[in-house]
Amino acid sequence: MDKTDKIKTFLEDEKKQNILLFGVALVMLILWAPLAFTKNVAYDQGYTVAMVRHSFSDIITLCSNDVHSPLYYFIAKIFYHVFLNHIFGLKICSLFFMAFYFWLLAAPFKKEFGFKMSFSMIVLSGFFPTFLTHNTEPRMYAMSVSIFALTVFMAVKILKEFKIFYAVVFFLASLFSTYIHTYTMLATVLLYLVMAVFIILEKKDRKRKIIWFIANAILVSVSYLPWLFSLMSQFGQKSEGVNTEYDVMYFVNDTIYEFFSSIWYPKKWQVAAWMFILFVSFVLLFAKKSKYIKYILISYAALFILCAIGIILSIKNSPCYLGRYVTCMAPLILFSVAAGIENIKNKWVYLAVLVLSVMAGVLVYRDRVRYEYEDSIDDYIEFAKENIKEDDAILYADLHNDYLSIYYPEAYSLIYGFRDDFNPFSNNETFTDISQLENIKGDVYLICFDNKNPDWFLKCGYEKTYGFHFLYYDFSIYRIFDFE
Repeated sequence: MDKTDKIKTFLEDEKKQNILLFGVALVMLILWAPLAFTKNVAYDQGYTVAMVRHSFSDIITLCSNDVHSPLYYFIAKIFYHVFLNHIFGLKICSLFFMAFYFWLLAAPFKKEFGFKMSFSMIVLSGFFPTFLTHNTEPRMYAMSVSIFALTVFMAVKILKEFKIFYAVVFFLASLFSTYIHTYTMLATVLLYLVMAVFIILEKKDRKRKIIWFIANAILVSVSYLPWLFSLMSQFGQKSEGVNTEYDVMYFVNDTIYEFFSSIWYPKKWQVAAWMFILFVSFVLLFAKKSKYIKYILISYAALFILCAIGIILSIKNSPCYLGRYVTCMAPLILFSVAAGIENIKNKWVYLAVLVLSVMAGVLVYRDRVRYEYEDSIDDYIEFAKENIKEDDAILYADLHNDYLSIYYPEAYSLIYGFRDDFNPFSNNETFTDISQLENIKGDVYLICFDNKNPDWFLKCGYEKTYGFHFLYYDFSIYRIFDFE
């Protein structure tokens, strides 16, 4: 028996298939794990840190005045406390949900779609740029990917064969999906509409499925109703002082780079590589008349509709869409690739496509490592400990630099840009007028982006005391005085 036959025999053994699939999934998680054990966070992630330091009831109150559902923050809060209130506990929370996603691919997905599809999905997912961006971030996107993937998978199982177990898991997964993120909720609504069409059109067990579907949809809707009123009130408001003059292409480009490149260090060749992979997969899907074409076209139509809803609302009302909001749909994109390259019979050509996806992901991974292990935040923390006294205050002059307060929460701070009703940062007040600074007994330190000073600041007395670069921002720290 030659080497090729030995490999073929090995891959035809189900137990060995499972060992290989779980082994590759484990390698991906081991590769990702170093990204979790750090304290570096950017603005939106700092918002999460601040949120989970509140009580569960306070989280509900804060979320009801913002546009985020509270479920993710509840679960993240548990991880945060389990890991002794350290920031990396929140990153492990995201890694946990991505581990669940890999289990889903290696076990239930493999039983439904076969070994080759499962293997392709695991490798593609391990190096997919948007997963490498969000796999350990303390935000809800890893959770939305895994739970929505489970929801879609259970919908497929129910459409093929109705079982009570499938129905219960689908109900719980779809309910969780609605409470993770607004766009995951909208994606779930689109999934329900697609299911309704399929159930009506098919003849097998149609009556029972229709009764179940209506009852399930009503129950999920009623369960979400408490949050729907908050959501509608937020979307009904047009934000004042917020730039709403974005065009369609701004959001389209943001979505493309979100999925196919590093969002912080975008590279056009990575986008080109993934576009080529998608092109090849679609050619193969149609050339081989794949049985999955119909479902893949529906998936892309749903993604287009979801993006269109967000873009239209952002242009007509207020910015409420970014590419990362729809990352819950990423597994459906990867499914189209896996379904396409499944038809490649030549193993070298098949491996070449996978290697191209790996190459496109390696540099994103490198950027993430640089991002996570930049150590300049330690210098800032040391500066704050040595210079900021009990009666001093820190003024954060921009909405996107106030998250630094999570690293030194003992210092009293004034935060620009947050209304009190959804300001999660502790030991602070919302800054609205320069006269507030007159009440500070000690020194006032202003933290702002380099070369982005507020107009009123130039009228004060000031001296620059420190400057540092952290992640992708340059910060300047000034001691300011003479506020009149």
